[in-house]
Parts: sequence; structure tokens; C-alpha cells
Amino acid sequence: MWHFRGSPPYLAQQAKRLGISQVLVDRARHNAELHRASVLLGQLCERCHKARNENGRPVFPAPELAQLRGTLEQCEQECSKLHALAATAAQMIDEARAAIGIEPLDRHFAVLSDYDSAPTVPLPLGNGTVGVSPTVTVGR
Repeated sequence: MWHFRGSPPYLAQQAKRLGISQVLVDRARHNAELHRASVLLGQLCERCHKARNENGRPVFPAPELAQLRGTLEQCEQECSKLHALAATAAQMIDEARAAIGIEPLDRHFAVLSDYDSAPTVPLPLGNGTVGVSPTVTVGR
């Protein structure tokens, strides 16, 4: 059964994956959006453990399942806010570097969207390599 561990273990895991220092990750722990999502997911996990189980999976009545979907949607909205903040910060920094005449940074990560018209940075392929997969189509 799913056990929500809180945000610190997830932050540490993502910091290692993204190559971000632990000091910055420790400062990110107090982010309001992350805290709201963490509280909501903790409550959701508690409800899952209290639910009746069939074949190892929680079973919820339709009204409660609708509430759980709503809770997950709230978490998605918090995640969207974080994506918008990250993309905005990167754009502002890139514009400042260009205005000053400093070469752009080669970031290890980027915030991309299905609505982007063309890839502006190489996409991670998920297998340890970087590039644009021939099976991935960007834009619509």
C-alpha cells in the first residue's frame, strides 16, 4: 500500500536527479505550494489507509472518490504554480544575462509544455541520454 513520506525525501531525490545542492533543497522545503500539496497528499494517504481494501487496493464510494479526485486536482494546481514560477525565473535570468552580454547558462533542466511550438532545449529521453526522440512530437 502507498505510504506518503512527506516532501523531504522527494526533494532529496529530485535534488540528486537535477544536480541541485542540498542547501538549496533545504531552503525549498518551506515553499508554500509544496507545503500545501504535501499536506493534501498526507491527508489523502491517511484516507487510503482507512478505506476498505479489496485485493490490496482501497475501495471508495463514489462521493468520496470524487472528493479524492478533487484533492488530487488541487495538488496538480500547486504543481502548475511551481512550474510557472520555475519557467518565469529561468526566463527572467536569461533575459538579464542577454542584456548584460553574459553567455546563457547551460541548464540541466527546463520547464517545457505541450503548447511549445518547437523544442528550445534538448528533451531528456528518460534513458540517461539527451536529445529529441523521433517518437516525441512537440506542439500540436
